[in-house]
Amino acid sequence: MTSSPLDRAHEVADALLEKNAGTFGSTLPIYRGHVHRVIGLVGLQTEVRPDTADALGVAAFFHDAGIWFDGTWDYLPPSAARAVEELGGPGAPQADLVAAMITEHHRIRRARHDDPLVEAFRRADLTDVTAGLINVPRARRSDYRTLTAAYPARGFRPLLLRSAARGIRENPLRPAPMLKF
Repeated sequence: MTSSPLDRAHEVADALLEKNAGTFGSTLPIYRGHVHRVIGLVGLQTEVRPDTADALGVAAFFHDAGIWFDGTWDYLPPSAARAVEELGGPGAPQADLVAAMITEHHRIRRARHDDPLVEAFRRADLTDVTAGLINVPRARRSDYRTLTAAYPARGFRPLLLRSAARGIRENPLRPAPMLKF
C-alpha cells in the first residue's frame, strides 16, 4: 500500500525527530505533537503534492527547532538555515520553499510567497499556537480536536510561555523577534 504525501511528510518529520531526539530531551514529545499537528493542519487546507511532501516534513521539523539547537528566541534564521542544509544546501530542490515556510510562519499578515503551502503552514502554526481558537480555512473545530487526540499537546502552551519568558530576558527591547508584519 502506498502512503499519501501527507503520510510521507509525517514520516520525514518523525525521522528527523528520532535523529535529533537528544537535542530536545524531555521536551521531545511536546515538540513532536506540535510538528505533527502543524502537518495535519496544512493537509486540511491545501493539497500536499508528492513533490512537496518531504519539504513539508523538513519545514515542520525545523520551523521552531532553533530554540533548541541554537538556544535562542530569535530562532527563524537558524531554523531556516538548518532546514536548507538538511535538504542539501542553498539551491537544493525545495530549499526556497522550505526556507519560506519557516521564515514566514510567524507573519501577522498573509505570507509573502506564491506557493499555497507557505500560507497554509503559517495558518497551521497559528491554529496550533492558539489551541484551535483561530482555525484554519476549510476545517472544523472537531478536525483540530481529532489532531490533538492523535498528537497530544502534552504541555505545549506552557513550554511556549517559558520560551517567551526566556526571550524577554534575552532581548527585552525586542521580545518577539520572530514576528513579522
